[in-house]
Amino acid sequence: MPLHWFHLPPTNLNPSHFHKKSHTILGTHNEKRYLAGQKISRVAHSRISPFWTVDEIAEAVNGRIVQRGLPGPISTDTRTLKPGQWFFALRGENFDAHDFITPELGRKGCVGVIGNRVCANWEKGFVETGGDTLISLEKMANYARSRFHGCLVGVTGSVGKTTTRTMIALALESLGLVHQTNGNENNRIGVCLSLAGIPRDVGFVVLELGMDRRGEIMELARISQPSIRVILNVGCAHLENFSSLEDVAMAKGEILAEAKPGDVCVLNADDPLVMSLPVSPGVRKVLFGQRSGCDVRFAAEKAHGGHGVRVVLERNQEKVEFVIPGPGLHLAQNACAAAAVAVTLGVSLPQVGISLSRFIPVSMRSELEVAKNGIKIINDVYNANPVSTKAAIELLKNIDCEGKRVVILGDMLELGQAETVSHETMLSLCCASHFDLVALVGKRFLTAAENLNLVGERNILFSPDAESMAFEIVQRLNRNDIILVKGSRGMQMEKVVAAIKAMNLCFPHEGYESNQFRCYEQVYEHMECVYKPYHIGKDHKGSKALLLNTAVISRP
Repeated sequence: MPLHWFHLPPTNLNPSHFHKKSHTILGTHNEKRYLAGQKISRVAHSRISPFWTVDEIAEAVNGRIVQRGLPGPISTDTRTLKPGQWFFALRGENFDAHDFITPELGRKGCVGVIGNRVCANWEKGFVETGGDTLISLEKMANYARSRFHGCLVGVTGSVGKTTTRTMIALALESLGLVHQTNGNENNRIGVCLSLAGIPRDVGFVVLELGMDRRGEIMELARISQPSIRVILNVGCAHLENFSSLEDVAMAKGEILAEAKPGDVCVLNADDPLVMSLPVSPGVRKVLFGQRSGCDVRFAAEKAHGGHGVRVVLERNQEKVEFVIPGPGLHLAQNACAAAAVAVTLGVSLPQVGISLSRFIPVSMRSELEVAKNGIKIINDVYNANPVSTKAAIELLKNIDCEGKRVVILGDMLELGQAETVSHETMLSLCCASHFDLVALVGKRFLTAAENLNLVGERNILFSPDAESMAFEIVQRLNRNDIILVKGSRGMQMEKVVAAIKAMNLCFPHEGYESNQFRCYEQVYEHMECVYKPYHIGKDHKGSKALLLNTAVISRP
């Protein structure tokens, strides 16, 4: 089989910004596939949670062994519990997981329960804890952290936590096995579960730490005790619980408060609010960004028509150039942060480039998908705030497009007093970008459009919710269009993505009308909605037509 070399094209970035010693990422097609496979195997390995013995569980939570059970990993959700796992029953404000402990749970494969009580006729293991079981879970996390002697990296910031955490894990794989946060589990429960799930043979742990109030990052930092503490940025997120961006910065800065001499703080030198945060004496500061004087600097430009990002990283007297196979120039800053962590731990800059060139965008975060119908979707629906939404709008502007550029934005939630101006600013950016269609979901964007006198504009579409927008938008899209879909988690914008993917594009020909109706039937069969907003009937000329319903129709 012939070997196929892949070579990164030369950059057009200003060479005067960098020193002369450089590296280019080269390799055979087979080598590239091997590295990708190596990544998959390492990630799969690192997701195998340790098997906790009943004695270890009892010691960790200061509990009493009522009934012994087999060793196994920990779960706090009966819906996703896998055979062989222990169920840790938590009690919250609106639920009590003890109510879900039934004999059926044992038949499902649960090997034991950690909690205050079990049901009658429970035949599996049981470690009894007293008081608040969330505190008991925190005790287990502390126990797990105390027996992990590798390097733990904690990452926080207003945007980019999940992407950067994933990149850091990827960049560290050349040093050994890496364990990282599963999905977006970055709150108190998620961090505790991530710590309880550290495999015994990993050398590195990368956790993301999230917050929506003062004091939360401090709690998570005390539990996780990072030896490397990363702050990516400070932006307009969760502002309903803060009076200003300065307050957000102070809350993010809690990750630095209890750093010990010998710890490392990795900070974004391009963000004045991050740079204003105090760092304790004896703690090493590592700076990343585009400014002169950074320990790791970056420059970036779009590649492959905006479908990728060409990144140049510089450190001391060397530089490396590579392409991230995903859209969005903001990925370069995430890569620079990951590189700053990796080189601090001894990874060479060329190896960082090799590793990050294999990065794949995280699901529902600037994820470029090409549907079977030929429509390109920038799926960025996991969450939204003004910083990430602006980056997504820039992404759509800069990507090559043979059809229409369409932006579909859902409301940005939890912005407090900044809500009105933030939605108006994002809508103004869309208008200035001259997109072919701007589709808005939610009352906040509607208010912004009214304030900007945009209601009634031909290229602006409104819907109160994602389901309604899904029906409206599929009537306006064609092959080769590029669609950005973004919104806060509570807006459920993934319903719009699902509808676009399910479209069976129809073109005028004999039988066009029946095909058109079948297209919409497929879209709404694919979506699990209870409201079917149309029916097939006759128009005013007696022809077959698609008519809007005026009543809610339940699906059987």
